[in-house]
Amino acid sequence: MNNVRWLAFVMMVILPWMTQAQVYKWKDNNGVTLYSDSPPPGNVPYELVDNVKSTPGTATAPVAGADSQAVRNAAALRRQAEAEQERRNEEKKRSEEEARRVNCQNAKANYQNFKIGGRIYKMTPEGEREYLGDEDIQRGLEEAAKEVKQYCTDEG
Repeated sequence: MNNVRWLAFVMMVILPWMTQAQVYKWKDNNGVTLYSDSPPPGNVPYELVDNVKSTPGTATAPVAGADSQAVRNAAALRRQAEAEQERRNEEKKRSEEEARRVNCQNAKANYQNFKIGGRIYKMTPEGEREYLGDEDIQRGLEEAAKEVKQYCTDEG
């Protein structure tokens, strides 16, 4: 219980110091005097206003330059988000193109295997070879031709 009282006392002493805010004063390009709790952008000369205390629960009036700064910040964040989205879209497009290229190569190789003919086999779940008959080879050739048409449409 004694610790709680000590903590409350320390908070009552420290809290008023925490409400002290630095206020910056400067003039913009149009000669308008602006006040803000953050320093002005760039190399604009400014001065600190002393003995200013902010009271909790009161809203400060918007500063004329703060709106334009907020608009610039929002625009910068929007451009950054758009650039990130563009990067993701480009990466997705590249990965889709790479998958299409690999699928095309595999489809062409499969088509060539069926076109050459000979003894073609598939592996059974038990790990044994199962040789395909002429009908199975013809069906495989037709499926391979469909795959080549599907995956290799953009290539010559």
